[in-house]
Amino acid sequence: MRLPPSNALVSSLRVRGRRAFTLIEVLVALAIFAFAGVVLIGAFVNVLNAQQAALQRDNLASVRRLVHTALWSQPDLAKVEEWNDLELPDRYRARWQAAVTPTDVADLFDVTLQIELTSPDGGALPAITEDFRLLRPTWSQPADREALRAAARDRLAQRTNQ
Repeated sequence: MRLPPSNALVSSLRVRGRRAFTLIEVLVALAIFAFAGVVLIGAFVNVLNAQQAALQRDNLASVRRLVHTALWSQPDLAKVEEWNDLELPDRYRARWQAAVTPTDVADLFDVTLQIELTSPDGGALPAITEDFRLLRPTWSQPADREALRAAARDRLAQRTNQ
């Protein structure tokens, strides 16, 4: 049996030594994986928070629909501008009030709706404030309605004459 020359043995050991990772390379790889893990966990937490917020918004959307129905079914403007109580499903309660401002169009109103919610255990939930326009002929005063309609007719007549 013949032994390889000593230079060949040293070079084969060097080749084997190059196949392994150094401590620095392992630490750099661990740091990269740790950073990627932190980023992925942060993204996952953000997704969970967004999902929870969407579910909370959906719960409040059903409450808003019920209060809107109560508002729309109220023909008396004076009662709308007072605080009203509304029983909701699952023993929730809502107090609501609307600030109503007439616009330049007959029977059209700017409405600011405030809703205060109470949970079954008596705790207060986030208040909701909404602004929207609502067409309600029963809230108009007949004299104001006729004045607004006459002004609209005059504006229309001026446009058609030009």
